Amino acid sequence: MATARSCRNDSAWSDKLQELLAWFESNPNLPEKIEPIVMLRFLKCVQYDVEKTKPLVELNYSMRNKHAHLFIDRNMEDETTAKGLRVSDLLILPGLTPEGNKLLFFRMADLDPNTRNSVEETKIFFMMSDARFTMPDVEPKVGEGELGELDDSDIADGDVQIVDIEGYTLRHLAYVSIFVLRIYMKFLQEAYPSRLRAMHVINCPSYLDRLISMMSPFLREEVRNMIHYHTEGIESLYRQVPKDMLPEEYGGKAGSIAELKARGIQSIKEKSGYLIDERYWKVTSLSKSRWSWF
Repeated sequence: MATARSCRNDSAWSDKLQELLAWFESNPNLPEKIEPIVMLRFLKCVQYDVEKTKPLVELNYSMRNKHAHLFIDRNMEDETTAKGLRVSDLLILPGLTPEGNKLLFFRMADLDPNTRNSVEETKIFFMMSDARFTMPDVEPKVGEGELGELDDSDIADGDVQIVDIEGYTLRHLAYVSIFVLRIYMKFLQEAYPSRLRAMHVINCPSYLDRLISMMSPFLREEVRNMIHYHTEGIESLYRQVPKDMLPEEYGGKAGSIAELKARGIQSIKEKSGYLIDERYWKVTSLSKSRWSWF
């Protein structure tokens, strides 16, 4: 199996990783290929439990194939996708928090409600995530480049999402697809190869209660308890995440939103061959019909 990074011989997890890679290749209900670092993310997500990793992997790909319009049918050259990238800022911030988590940042770049498209926004988020998951979450060590050894410490322990909803109105809510929201939240909570550690919602509007009531049916209790609503400025966010890791526009030192966004788009472009290669995503086995309830 091709990979950009080799596996370090660490008996704590590498034997489990090799076992899972062999299981994946022999499983007719899974795609043809998977990058080892992606499988390692699944394994780390469930505290290196092989038997818990297997159903997580199967659910991930079953949902992808059930909802191919969100997870498989994607093309950077598509004008609708290009528009989605222009009107939204979806950023993967560099580095890891002291707790070992990755910061993800989202906001609207265009406040016109007519520009919202739940399908494209969801598709772009998972394109960025899939591109990210093929690379370590920390910068390579000096002299290592991209061909260093695969090390589980290079992978985030989880994700922390920061969502800026300044300018969000009730008209924007009208453009949210409940069907897409349900799929997005189910995938994020149950099939995503990184644990959601927290979600911070900043610049909350006066109708926050309506927003919460719309999302609540799709959230497990443990996830609801992870969501922090910052209603009195951004200072409270600084007590939860390192200020320096935020974009410059939010008081941090990670770079401007324009720079960070350009870096993320470039990452998708560089991984476009991987992202559209159906051997990594599509399941051809007829037995996939058993997933119809997802």
